[in-house]
Amino acid sequence: MSIGRCLVLSFLMLAPVVARADDDDARSGYVDRFEIVSTYDAYGGASFGNVGPYQVIVAIAHGKLDPSHPANAGIVDLNLAPHDKNGLVDYSTDVVILRPKSAANARRVLFYDVVNRGNKVVLGTFDGGSGANFNAGSQGNALLLRMGYTIVWSGWQGNLPQSGQGDTKPIGVNFPTATNPDRSSITGQTREEFILDSLDASSGPGLKNGVATVTLTYPAATLDQSNVVFNWRQTWKTADGETFDSPSTPVPAASWTYVNGGKQIQFTPPAGSDLGSIFTFIYPAKDPKPMAIGFAGVRDLITFLNRANKDHQGNSNPLNDIQFAPCEAQHCNRSSNFEVTIIEGVSQSGRFTRDFLWQGFNHDGRGDGDADDGGAAHTVFNGMFPIIPASRKTYTNFRWSQPFRWSKQHEDHLQPGDQFPFAYNVITDPVSGKTDGILNRCLQSNTCPKIVQLDGGFEYYGGRGTLVSTDGKGHDLTLPDNVRLYMVPGTNHGGGAGVAAPSTTPNCKYETSVVMESTIDRALVPVLEDWVGKGVAPPASAYPSDGTLAPINDQSAIGFPDLSGIGYPYPADTYNQLFVTDYSQAEPSVDLSKPYEVMVSKTDSDGNELAGVRVPEVVVPLATYADWNVRTTNHTPGEGCGSLGTTIPFARTKAQRMTNGDPRPSFEERYSSQQDYVSKVQAAAQALVAQRLLLQEDVQVYVTQAQSQKVVQ
Repeated sequence: MSIGRCLVLSFLMLAPVVARADDDDARSGYVDRFEIVSTYDAYGGASFGNVGPYQVIVAIAHGKLDPSHPANAGIVDLNLAPHDKNGLVDYSTDVVILRPKSAANARRVLFYDVVNRGNKVVLGTFDGGSGANFNAGSQGNALLLRMGYTIVWSGWQGNLPQSGQGDTKPIGVNFPTATNPDRSSITGQTREEFILDSLDASSGPGLKNGVATVTLTYPAATLDQSNVVFNWRQTWKTADGETFDSPSTPVPAASWTYVNGGKQIQFTPPAGSDLGSIFTFIYPAKDPKPMAIGFAGVRDLITFLNRANKDHQGNSNPLNDIQFAPCEAQHCNRSSNFEVTIIEGVSQSGRFTRDFLWQGFNHDGRGDGDADDGGAAHTVFNGMFPIIPASRKTYTNFRWSQPFRWSKQHEDHLQPGDQFPFAYNVITDPVSGKTDGILNRCLQSNTCPKIVQLDGGFEYYGGRGTLVSTDGKGHDLTLPDNVRLYMVPGTNHGGGAGVAAPSTTPNCKYETSVVMESTIDRALVPVLEDWVGKGVAPPASAYPSDGTLAPINDQSAIGFPDLSGIGYPYPADTYNQLFVTDYSQAEPSVDLSKPYEVMVSKTDSDGNELAGVRVPEVVVPLATYADWNVRTTNHTPGEGCGSLGTTIPFARTKAQRMTNGDPRPSFEERYSSQQDYVSKVQAAAQALVAQRLLLQEDVQVYVTQAQSQKVVQ
């Protein structure tokens, strides 16, 4: 054993126990009992670099919340949840921890991966793993494991049930049901929307034998059909394609019925509808839950794991031994287990991170939460990495919330969670007149993290991504000093699998985008860690801004070429429009006189975007990679297709493109040989490495994919 290792172990044995957050009773909530269900070696005991093997801890966190505490005041219906004898609300959540087995080899970095619909994201996105479990051989390239991180997951989505087996099952929760003061059921009108081709597995079997079955988020308060408004429409667009308020048609009462005690409905789709038709079901529901307990639960779990010695029942914090691992940050804080605490989320969970911050949950809930109350000492996460959230938050902190939904041009277009504020800056919105910002509450409590947000091209087309960096009229904002913003051009929502892996989907007309995004995700993790822990400034933000922005419905200003002759007309009317919307009633009220200006990046003559982190597929292209796709026959053709982009291949030869009328140069006009193409791809990848936007180990990913392409015959 080395002298350094002996010194570390000696320090662990001699270090005094530090009294920490578990002794503070002036809190909004806490982990009452941290119940460890099981522990075992991850990935069959495989070792990862100098870190060694990892251990899995499967647990349930039993928490308590004080509804009267100012930090919890904004949680809708928390005051209507059942209380214990001390006036506290009980809840519990699945927890999974993946940690270095040897505390001496651990880095003092906690990486909280916000689960997406109960699923772990980090194992695939960052580690390239083959599954959500910890079986031998499924660890992929194990980037974060080689870095020595402790990775934590917990439940937050209130409609996903807790199992106590979050290592192998979706990670869920057990939240209480809100009731009236007399403990009778709360009832009220709520709205469901569904499209037959996008009913997921949790919503029942979809369309079978001509009958559609849909699971409702909340059970019906009565089976009386007279209290229901059930309509359908083919599109939200009006005939001119300019606004989203087209009329709908009632679904006859005789063609639908409640089933399974009002937890589901079954109906026969009406004549004239297809698999893309939009159905809206407004009905009297019962038994809402205070879904924003999910935010408070994350706050209190991370505070416990980072700062507490033990839970309120006397059980030890299983991560306390990491407290005395070697320090690498600018300062060494022995009053906490971790120097760097990062929250990361992708898509739904990326929207969660923005919502978590905006609603003030990055303050740990001790004291009164103002700027004089300790500031950074009360910061839950000092780093935040929202991935592909665009300008959105979530549909969580509402009565009758549906946190799994998100607005798209066609589906779920009017779901809550997409209203001002959008930007991190605190501004007065020129459209709604309101003043706010994602950083508003953390600025007041001095608990703002350093933030890296990464979006793809689709997020600008389908998620109004420019509203993160512009006001509602399209004017540039100056990003706050603690925020970096990056955009990868030409991607699907989440990116593609690279030029060697083209793909299609039954709902969409065109081949989907192949542009990868995960390589940039991976590179930005150490960038954020170094910024938080060592003060090393990240690369400059790279996103569409003044000079590279154009209105989304102005093809000429964007510079996108005319490809209608080869079957790819620019779909100017299928972007995700946004207006000031009132959600106080079950049926949203849209103010069409108050639209938000949605902008996108200008393109080069190929139709590939000029701004952002231009990855090798875009710098050395084989196609135009557009941020949009459209629905195909029997799926409401011409509407925006889900969350996907498009690959529009170049012709192979000049003769082919001239015959087809394609204005874009062919392969043979761009690349003199196969090696010429591969060399240019490698150079483009190395340029990103020099900017710290790509890991050196990931250069070969692009080179290997390029080598698989027969560019020149």
